Amino acid sequence: MKVEYIARKVTLTDQARQVAEKKLAKVKKYFNDILDVRVEVEQERHLHAVDISVRGKDFVVQSSAQNKDLMAAIQEAVDKLEIQARRAKTRLKDHKKRAGSEAKTEQGWAVGVLERDSIASGEPRIVDRSSIPIKPMSIEEAVLQIDDSRQDFLVFRNSANDRINVLYRRQDKNLGLITPEF
Repeated sequence: MKVEYIARKVTLTDQARQVAEKKLAKVKKYFNDILDVRVEVEQERHLHAVDISVRGKDFVVQSSAQNKDLMAAIQEAVDKLEIQARRAKTRLKDHKKRAGSEAKTEQGWAVGVLERDSIASGEPRIVDRSSIPIKPMSIEEAVLQIDDSRQDFLVFRNSANDRINVLYRRQDKNLGLITPEF
């Protein structure tokens, strides 16, 4: 990890550089694709201002701190940066996890509702479309779920044999189970 130092109105000692690099190594564990690390140190009257920015492929994390002591300012800025890096990493993980789960829920069956008059005329017309997510569950869980809902059917993946099943409510108030054979 290459660190670029910019010092304005102050000389940056080797000890300060070593402390900054040692502290920034903690931030490196959160990201494996760091492109640029910039540490800017400036002295304004009696305060040392430290601005640190870490830029990567999917993220930019920045922090700043001010203190009378240069080492304390560097440590404070890196601590803030570590907190932000942790948050950014969890945001990236959640975003990727959410994108993966959306792809899984998109794996479902498309259900179309036909207009009654269109069937009699010979050419069915689809009035409403929706997608049903297929969730893995046992038959007992499916029975409980259909009893709790007002739906007349439930499409699910049977966890016992990993096949798609349809549980439906019959007119005599009992339940029927459809297991397709491939």
